[in-house]
Amino acid sequence: MTHEEAIAEVERMRVADPGASWIASQRDGDWIVVRIGVAPTKVIGTATKPPPVAPRDDPHSAIERAAWFAGGAG
Repeated sequence: MTHEEAIAEVERMRVADPGASWIASQRDGDWIVVRIGVAPTKVIGTATKPPPVAPRDDPHSAIERAAWFAGGAG
């Protein structure tokens, strides 16, 4: 595919699939049309999670438990 053909194909793909991003790229001397972008993914959790619930008979204060959970335990 020539550069001009690749550009024409990019324009055609942009009309056919406007939700995607299309570019012309050169690889090994040939021009190709490439779809770029990140596909949506299903959320599988959160980046952070709340600290575990402390047992009722835990003698440590909330601050001490938080420091232990954050990695400050000695």
